[in-house]
Amino acid sequence: MSASRFDRTADRYAAAAARRDWSRFVELCRPQPDDRALDVAAGPGFLSGALAPLVAEAVALDASEALLSHAPEGVTRVVGTAEHLPFDDGTFTLVTIVNSLHHVDDMTGTLAEMVRVLAPEGRIAVQDYLADDDPAAAERWDAIERLRDDGHRRLPRRGEVAQLLAGHGLGLEEEREWASSWQLEPWLDMAETPPAARERIHEMIGADGFQSTAWMARFGR
Repeated sequence: MSASRFDRTADRYAAAAARRDWSRFVELCRPQPDDRALDVAAGPGFLSGALAPLVAEAVALDASEALLSHAPEGVTRVVGTAEHLPFDDGTFTLVTIVNSLHHVDDMTGTLAEMVRVLAPEGRIAVQDYLADDDPAAAERWDAIERLRDDGHRRLPRRGEVAQLLAGHGLGLEEEREWASSWQLEPWLDMAETPPAARERIHEMIGADGFQSTAWMARFGR
């Protein structure tokens, strides 16, 4: 997962993340006072900031030092990649990743790393956007996403994360799915999409806005 785009857009991305209401995802995590919580590909660390008063330690890991510089007080900042987490086995009781699986080079490997650093009694919470159930439509949207941001890899398929984590002995405990609405221009602005790519995306979408299927889930042993 490259830090370059996020280094370039760190201030803009952090401002957007600061406006976000993290309460629904924090509720899903079921934080406990003795938790050691790790947020993988944490960006500016605002989820960790929301968790910090509720847990024993909140760690934000990201490849971008520029993004991590925005992390709130009380958050432990660690520079590193999602595919190779710089922590010992079983270090954390809560491991999260929010809207970042679609950026990692190796989704299977990233989830395996999250399980590796998870304590036996721990839980994993994930949020992302889901690929269309139709493979052709899913590939077309991933192509749009890559035009917008060359750091995009692919959206997870419905049930894919649950299947991968089940292979490591984690079962689905709770999940939620909803429609997320976007205005096209602010979405393109966030990634600083170049003019030619913006024009092509406008042609492909053919509207001023769109909807994505958002999803979050918690898994445990």
